[in-house]
Amino acid sequence: MRILPFLPFVLLAAACSDSGSSASPSSARLDGFVSAKAEAASVTVLDARRDARAGAELVVRGRVQDFVSGAAAFVLIDESLRACSDEGDPMDDSCTTPWDYCCVEPSKIAAACAMVEFRDEQGGIREPIAGLRGLDHLDTVIVRGVAEVDPAGNLVLAARSFSFTPNKKR
Repeated sequence: MRILPFLPFVLLAAACSDSGSSASPSSARLDGFVSAKAEAASVTVLDARRDARAGAELVVRGRVQDFVSGAAAFVLIDESLRACSDEGDPMDDSCTTPWDYCCVEPSKIAAACAMVEFRDEQGGIREPIAGLRGLDHLDTVIVRGVAEVDPAGNLVLAARSFSFTPNKKR
């Protein structure tokens, strides 16, 4: 499954999501992508979007904005954007879906996102990745993957591995 042509629609749908993460999945295929150790050097989502070339291997750091239903994929958003639950935000603790970044302009959200897609030999994996080893919205993730870029500048990372740090506010 290739999500790249549909990325703008996925990002728009994710912008005002009301769903939490699903139950913890357990999948040997997906577990194989989890790295025990975080990559030492990484770039931000904004830097990756600016500099990415199709086929280049990248290591990108960001936060999980939302998950793609029915697929092992999620939207990675730049850490410079503040979720509604971030410390000091006026909506701190009052927003039930802080991962939708509803307090940020949609154009800023779209410009600061990348799609992370997990694939095997048959293509996109059709299993949920939300909840894998506790992976949830707003977790900080470092992804190693191969870049795909469409003419509009949307970035998809075909993930090879990832590590994550849970969001402290959970």
